[in-house]
Amino acid sequence: MFGQYCPLDSYLHRVDARAKLVPVVVVMVLGLLAQSLVFYLIMMALLLGGLLWSGVGTGALLRNFRPILILVAITFVYHILFSDRQSEPLFEVFGFAITGGGVSKAAFFSLRLLLFVSMVFLVTLTNSPSELAEAVTKLFSPLSRFGLPVQELGLILFIAIRFIPILYEEFMTVRNAQIIRGVDFSGNLVNRIRKTAAVLVPVLVGAIGRADELALAMEARGYKSGRPRTYYSRTRFNRDAWLFLAGSLIVTAVCYYFTGR
Repeated sequence: MFGQYCPLDSYLHRVDARAKLVPVVVVMVLGLLAQSLVFYLIMMALLLGGLLWSGVGTGALLRNFRPILILVAITFVYHILFSDRQSEPLFEVFGFAITGGGVSKAAFFSLRLLLFVSMVFLVTLTNSPSELAEAVTKLFSPLSRFGLPVQELGLILFIAIRFIPILYEEFMTVRNAQIIRGVDFSGNLVNRIRKTAAVLVPVLVGAIGRADELALAMEARGYKSGRPRTYYSRTRFNRDAWLFLAGSLIVTAVCYYFTGR
């Protein structure tokens, strides 16, 4: 599953999710402001090194990055062919002039996309959905004084993350049932897309049924919107969390100061 939580016991897994969410937001903001490939390369190396050190594994990372690489490849080709056409041509491919500015922008925006995805993986691969929902709720809890339904937003986030593997399981069940009945999903790309689209209708019907069952289960257990809620597990922002947060922000600021501009 894309970005699915890996239940391991490592330093990154034990660090509070709030200590990771704050640097993730900071790096994404600075990533939009940065104008240097070196900043992206350093951040990517640190993130991938941290994920491998946490025990996620090379195979799991490759499986998670494989769908993103298709989008990165499309972005790369688009910028090579259509960006910065006024700069000096380097060579031609099938009649298209490849310019130095196009290659630079292709690498720049591709690395930016990879960096943002890596930042998301840092959180989703090392924190369970309940931990993420609890972290978001606690980070935005001061906004509840202004009428923002923070508890409800956290619950929506938790349900959305939990429904991703459920929808995938529903999709595979319907797809395997159609394969047993003789549907062939092989062939050219257009044929596969057309037959896969036919699977989406029963998957959508099944998802609506599961959502209705979930709503009935919550109502039967006495859930009321707007009421104060407690937490099943109480997490504390301990020393490791403070050290990780401070270290991440310092490293990010230093890298941006010396390379981002």
